Amino acid sequence: MRRPWRAVLIPVAFGTLLSTQGSALANPLGGGSQRAAATVAVKEFKGDVEYPTAGQTGTFTAKLVADRAITVDELVFAVRDSSDARLDFGHRTNVQLGTTAQTFTASRSFPAGTFKIWMAYRQGTTWTNLAPSPAQTFTATKSSSGGENPPTGVQPQGGGTGWNVKWWDEFNGTSVDWGTKWRGNSSSLVDNGRGNKDNQQLEYNLDRNCQERDGAVTITAKRESYTSPSGTGYGWTSCLLTSTGSSGYTFKHAFIESRAKLTYNVKDANGKPVSDKRGFWPAFWTWQADGVNSWQETDAYEQYSDNPRKLYLTSHAGSGGGCQPTLEFDPGDGFHTYGADISPSGTRFYIDGQLVCTVAGTPSEKTNIIEDLYVYSSPGHEPNPATVSAQKSVDYVRVWQR
Repeated sequence: MRRPWRAVLIPVAFGTLLSTQGSALANPLGGGSQRAAATVAVKEFKGDVEYPTAGQTGTFTAKLVADRAITVDELVFAVRDSSDARLDFGHRTNVQLGTTAQTFTASRSFPAGTFKIWMAYRQGTTWTNLAPSPAQTFTATKSSSGGENPPTGVQPQGGGTGWNVKWWDEFNGTSVDWGTKWRGNSSSLVDNGRGNKDNQQLEYNLDRNCQERDGAVTITAKRESYTSPSGTGYGWTSCLLTSTGSSGYTFKHAFIESRAKLTYNVKDANGKPVSDKRGFWPAFWTWQADGVNSWQETDAYEQYSDNPRKLYLTSHAGSGGGCQPTLEFDPGDGFHTYGADISPSGTRFYIDGQLVCTVAGTPSEKTNIIEDLYVYSSPGHEPNPATVSAQKSVDYVRVWQR
């Protein structure tokens, strides 16, 4: 997976805190920079990940306090690249600041390059640059994923021959292909594309919880408090991968396959195994592509970890249909393949190359792929109070067409 973000060139790294009074920089925002009637201080400034990969989304947090009431016309996270081009984000207007500290968060990804970041606010045409001062500098590195070359001539397990690989990731590198193959937010989740409490989910999905190493990408669900940019609080974080990156792959009909190890490494705060593995909801599925306004979901598998050997294989498109096989093995004990042949005439589901289910449902519009490890909130099925983490690992994802 990717590496966490870390700042370079200055001593303040992402994930660290600082307390600094507002001060004027060399005014890269433009306009006359000057101190306002009230003094604004940035008491904390941090990013949630270190060592960013290009295309990876990070969330930045700033805690601001003023020595008296002040209303600013605009507040931003100000960013400049090496050519001084603007990449500002998190714009807020008509912001009221005062003697009680307020926390502001915003998220975005960056292309490969080196950037400076700080807080700034505008009153009229005048910008005032706040902490950190000097501006914090970080570098987003190009992904070093090794997923470019699938095995020559490989065919889907159980699907016969005559298939051509159209899209894949072998996860043989050291960082996820964020922004190229994958994106970490999906239109299937209503809170910034990363959280969906109304869908019985406890987690907010962060790119940092996906790590690529040793030939697989591992998604880790963690019990930790997190407040999304919408202000919604979560008690868990996890990660999702969707193929709608900048060059992400979408399709209507194809054979999709994932080799994965489902819910495992369920641990307590001391790193010891928790035998009660309930509370996790991993899935490999498709969802309508950006711009499609009809339900086009196909679940190659869903698992509820309180009953780990039972899987749910479902088409929610067209005529629909599905089945719930009970496996002879625990899918958290090792890697197995899960596939779906989504064809114009229906959908066939495969586990380790064996056909287990055929249904009439098939999408009528384009879809994209999602790999996830959600945290389930249904009463009686939520995580054991002792559980603080769990994982899912994916060896590869491949898509074929004829």
